[in-house]
Amino acid sequence: MRHFRYRLAYSIGLLLAILILSQTAVAQDDEREYIGTRECRDCHNDVNRSFRDTAHALTMQDPSDDAGVIVGDFDTGEDVRMVKLPGSDEARPFAVDDIAFTLGVGTHAQAYLYEVDRDQYLVLPAEWNVQQQQWEPLELAADWPDDAYQFGPNCAGCHTLGLNVDDYAWEAEGIQCESCHGPGSLHADTADDAGGSIDEEELAAIRAAIVLTPDSQVCGQCHSRGMDADGVHPYPTHYLPGQPLLDENGFQLAGTDDSSYWWSSGHARRQNMQFNEWSLSAHARALDTMQSSDQAESACLQCHSADDHLTQIMNALFENGDLEGDSPPEPAALETAQFGVTCVSCHSPHGGTDQPAMLTDDPYTVCTTCHTDNPAAPDLHHPVRQMFEGDALIDGVSGVAGVHFSAEDGPRCVSCHMPDVPITEIGSRRSHTMKLVLPAEAEAGQTSSCGACHTDLSAADLQSLIDDTQNAVRTRLTSARQQLDALAEPEADSDAAASYQRAANALAFVQNDGSMGVHNYTYTEHLLTVAEQTVAQLSAPGVVAQPTEAPAPTATPATALSEPRVAGSTVASGIRPVTILVIAAIVIFLAIAAVAFFRNRDTQGA
Repeated sequence: MRHFRYRLAYSIGLLLAILILSQTAVAQDDEREYIGTRECRDCHNDVNRSFRDTAHALTMQDPSDDAGVIVGDFDTGEDVRMVKLPGSDEARPFAVDDIAFTLGVGTHAQAYLYEVDRDQYLVLPAEWNVQQQQWEPLELAADWPDDAYQFGPNCAGCHTLGLNVDDYAWEAEGIQCESCHGPGSLHADTADDAGGSIDEEELAAIRAAIVLTPDSQVCGQCHSRGMDADGVHPYPTHYLPGQPLLDENGFQLAGTDDSSYWWSSGHARRQNMQFNEWSLSAHARALDTMQSSDQAESACLQCHSADDHLTQIMNALFENGDLEGDSPPEPAALETAQFGVTCVSCHSPHGGTDQPAMLTDDPYTVCTTCHTDNPAAPDLHHPVRQMFEGDALIDGVSGVAGVHFSAEDGPRCVSCHMPDVPITEIGSRRSHTMKLVLPAEAEAGQTSSCGACHTDLSAADLQSLIDDTQNAVRTRLTSARQQLDALAEPEADSDAAASYQRAANALAFVQNDGSMGVHNYTYTEHLLTVAEQTVAQLSAPGVVAQPTEAPAPTATPATALSEPRVAGSTVASGIRPVTILVIAAIVIFLAIAAVAFFRNRDTQGA
């Protein structure tokens, strides 16, 4: 029930504004102007109520409107706040009265702006560390003031709406509706012209006049690090939602070979690099990889495309009477879907949940909604959750819960695949590459995905354990699959056919989990043993294969093998290789026995 309430709040918050899913960018032109949140909330007040308290809406605030927005303790840290303000003769700690705006809602840190002149602001050289509850230097340059502390050229693009980079004047503070949906004047004017009774054609025109997309580039305009084409601004200066963010003549992301932005492990070392990391992840390629498969079908879009994700929510709103129109939105299709797993697949941009980072649900549920076996698939497609939790999926094979899953407060998906990585600014951030920090890759200052819990083992020992575990599982999996492939498929509906299928499914379970034993080594070993014994019995009835010992588990990457054969696949018929070996052994045994017999008879005769 709790998850349902959060999802309902997310659905309404996200989609009362995003009325239909449109993958076609609205052509922005000079006639479109910013109208402000007040105009938007006249029609979308439910969305505004959930959005107005989010970190996005509060990322930049004016304390003259509400002094309570300042979270720093100005009774402490006088030495850290010491500064010589422009026009002053002596240095002194900057005070509450010096603050023109706050930067940051106060989740990690809060910085402060000092007004030098109209539309000219400097970032003050100390910030409040919310997590540590203390003042810390904000060292952007050796001295203050310096150009590095200029708010307009360095920061304003992501903390304001409608910034004019010629004079650094803006329309509104913070991330607002039009930051993500584009200037709303045409949308509002079209709605006003339609009047109170709106037909389907007018409704379509209203919706077409605003940007409605699950494209991660909308988020990437701020959740990224790079440089604009002008070589001055570290944010895109002319991007509007619905347009391409990255262009050879426009904004460029920081290069992955730049060590000031990246750890050698491939994880970002600066804040606000979620889009940089996501762009390198399999999530970004989820739709492309699925569409390239000859087995792709529309049902796959539910996990491989944000297009389908939003369409499903919109259909639910339509059925509940919360979405206007005579017919539900068109379902996403393989031919029309444009986006893979994007930011809005996991996050609610309008808030409406009590989850961290505006997630649509608790982190484990968000991940395992897709990283799980799909009963509609013809085989064990992606049984990650089932392996981790130890669900019984194979006939005659009992499930075994993994030690990580069973441990009290044990690790979950994000513990390893979205590790907390130290950043240059303050603290650490969850990585969005979906890659582990392997023990062998962690630099000084980094903690590997395994080392955060396994503090009793060295990095070398942890890496060896991972490598040994995965190599052993991969070797056994490959060997068992090759032996199974060499068998003639048994007659349908026979006991041998059931055994054959059980072995094939056990191997598919291990392979398609992808962790090569790390998600749940005990269960993986059990499945491989069952498969090996079954293959041996099918090859030579009566033969019992001995279980193979292998190291205990720890952490993950996965090297993909070729697809295992499952139900319905065919193999070449003929004499089985194992049968040939058995026959050869029998012939040799009989030959030795015959020689011994005749020698013994000759001896007796002599």
